[in-house]
Amino acid sequence: MTAVVVAVGYSDREDTAIELGPLDNGHVVGGGGYPDGRFFNLLDGVVRQMSQIDEHIGLIANLHEQALAVTSESKYRQISSDRDQLVADTNGMIAGVKQNLEILARTADDPTIPKEQRVLHATRQQTQAKKFSEQLQRYRQMEYQYSQRNRERLERQYRIARPDASDEEVASAIDSDQAGQVFAQSVMHSSCIGDARRVLRDVEERQADIKKIDKTISELAQMFVEVSEMVNRQQDVIDSIDTAVEETHVHVDSGRKE
Repeated sequence: MTAVVVAVGYSDREDTAIELGPLDNGHVVGGGGYPDGRFFNLLDGVVRQMSQIDEHIGLIANLHEQALAVTSESKYRQISSDRDQLVADTNGMIAGVKQNLEILARTADDPTIPKEQRVLHATRQQTQAKKFSEQLQRYRQMEYQYSQRNRERLERQYRIARPDASDEEVASAIDSDQAGQVFAQSVMHSSCIGDARRVLRDVEERQADIKKIDKTISELAQMFVEVSEMVNRQQDVIDSIDTAVEETHVHVDSGRKE
């Protein structure tokens, strides 16, 4: 059986498939040929992939900065295209990490593994899941900051075409699903038609950019909740196994005394 994860980023592509490899009774097959070997091989893979995600987040942040600073329409479109592709790849990697963490979590429920070993697996998985949730938060915060800065740029652009616009009008135009029509009307009333049309194109592209990023922020928030729940469930498993181990030791000690 092969596990495939489908993730959606904010590019125009429908999805990104991540191949995790063949599964065998809930474990990803790797070297070693026994649960410990499979577990730690997959865990090492998660660590490496999270390191790559950190690198990607840094690259995305750099492209966001370039997108904010560039004035050429052609350069902005190229930067946006490169960034959207990188975001789609990164979100696919994130979905793969989450799937692999879920597979690792299942080993704690494997009755064929000794209890002490299951506690070790659960603890290591939980530690990595916590780091992953922190990574999701950093990514989400970076996207949110860029979205806010993009909104500030749109506000300035709008006032080029409508210098007498109120704050409420500007906010409504940016948030409206009919933003293109709103800005088109501002072009018609502008005394600088050439500048207003240029602003209109820029505003439409950046307004669409904000919507895509807000969608990513929402998806990251949902995944953060799911990973946090995974961490909490794993703690319950650890506590349950620890209790069972302690009870076993008590019974053994009692038997020896008898």
